[in-house]
Amino acid sequence: MQPRHLVRTTLAVAATLLIAGCGGNGNGENGEPESASEAIQISATEFAFDPASVTIDAPGTYTFVVRNDGQAPHALVIEGPGVDEETATIEGGETAEVTVEITEAGEYRILCPVGDHAEQGMEGTVVVESG
Repeated sequence: MQPRHLVRTTLAVAATLLIAGCGGNGNGENGEPESASEAIQISATEFAFDPASVTIDAPGTYTFVVRNDGQAPHALVIEGPGVDEETATIEGGETAEVTVEITEAGEYRILCPVGDHAEQGMEGTVVVESG
């Protein structure tokens, strides 16, 4: 490859990666993932999830990424029809993820299983529409 072509190719790849990295948090309006391949970003604090409600257009495989923006340790559980998955417990500033295969439309519960965090309000819902 000629040096000029190498430079152009490198710049094109860098520009593509830069543009792709500016896409926001992967959530559309109301916490909806933009597509099944997008990660669903959730922030955990004392004692709430943001967003607390997520709507997904159709069953599929989704990755939930939780960032602990609080001080206490937190985790994320997703449970519902055929799903009972959990992230690792993470400290403030850390991130964890869990990928789940959702096969049915319906309502799924998210919660923090650490201590009594769920009882303190650290829970929410994932609504999966039929597509």
